[in-house]
Amino acid sequence: MLIGATPIHALRPYRRVRMRILIIDDSIVMRKIVENALRRSGLKLDEVLHAANGAQGLALLETLAEPFDLILCDVHMPVMDGLSFLREKPRRNLAPGVPVVMITADESDPHLLDAIAAGAQGYITKPFTLEQMKTSITPLLTASGQAQPSRILPATELPPQTIGGAP
Repeated sequence: MLIGATPIHALRPYRRVRMRILIIDDSIVMRKIVENALRRSGLKLDEVLHAANGAQGLALLETLAEPFDLILCDVHMPVMDGLSFLREKPRRNLAPGVPVVMITADESDPHLLDAIAAGAQGYITKPFTLEQMKTSITPLLTASGQAQPSRILPATELPPQTIGGAP
């Protein structure tokens, strides 16, 4: 689900050559599932970095010079959860303007409202389909001017299937 997304037809010019995404989740299996779903949904990703918790995600944002186009973050993680990550990111002035999408196993999770209030632009509920992934992510990339139509391909022609159930 998206919060306040701009329609795809309102594209801005592409500003960078590379598309970089950060996936933050305590499950390495889920990080790989999310990355594969992004690629199979038609996004042409140049670089995908992984972090096992919010603290590692913040450390990556602090140490890497080239900005990210999108951050996908699990809600529930040890060390630093997704909500704490969302609150700390602007305090450190990290990745301003980069869309953050939360990933959760429970759409009724009360933390989702807190995450939206803290700056998340949307959320994806596990399990998800390739089309749900594309529908959730593409408008955020195009609305922020960080993707161009040639970098978003048609979704892989696969029968609808569920991806990313409980780890």
